[in-house]
Amino acid sequence: MVVELLSQAWPITRFGEIDSTNEEARRRASDGDVGPCWLTTEVQTAGRGRLGRAWSSPKGNLFATALLPYPRPAAEAALACFSAGLAVLDAARSCGVDVGQVKLKWPNDVLVGQAKLCGILTETGQINGRLWMAAGFGVNVEVAPERPDRPTRCLADLPGGAGLTAARMLAALDVAFRVRLRSLLVEGFEPTRVAWLEQAAHLGQRVELTPASGRIEGVMTGLAADGALIVRLGDGSESHVRAGEISLLS
Repeated sequence: MVVELLSQAWPITRFGEIDSTNEEARRRASDGDVGPCWLTTEVQTAGRGRLGRAWSSPKGNLFATALLPYPRPAAEAALACFSAGLAVLDAARSCGVDVGQVKLKWPNDVLVGQAKLCGILTETGQINGRLWMAAGFGVNVEVAPERPDRPTRCLADLPGGAGLTAARMLAALDVAFRVRLRSLLVEGFEPTRVAWLEQAAHLGQRVELTPASGRIEGVMTGLAADGALIVRLGDGSESHVRAGEISLLS
């Protein structure tokens, strides 16, 4: 199953305009089509990120969702977001972009300094007893959209990024994501965990998290075997955070 799923390039369905590539993936999955394939569009009219936040979708950037049957339990599927983040770096690097400034923010953002370069949204569901995954990528390729709440950057701003297109980035991402998924599915999470920590933003720094249980402040020290963020609290104890928002404290 893994070899068949990941050994060949996935077909790409392109749209000029659509509400959201992740929403299109959901529609297809509900109709029984779980890929593997890529769904991409020039413009999204209702792009979204985590927690239902709106995602700015100017033309020239990459909006693409990988839809695939996922051959592991749903609890393990959540780990694919770390593979996805690494794949964005791999793809940009293979396109000649210098990604030395680029870091991965837990659990699924790609940053240049404190500026957002890419957001990733992974979702799962079941149809006819089969688990499917939609891994959505919003990559700022040509345009750094203006946002009132945070700075943004695009790949074109980085050394080697001039002239890069969304289509070329998607071709590279198809290869990179399949390679990273193969590692996760065949070798387990540990190689992905180690690789992700090598690129992690905020590691060793004081951070604030807002999980459902309430605000947590401490030093980000690592990533657990289940993908939880490890934070050392002021009293020296550790907290494992599995969901929430993270921000850097000055």
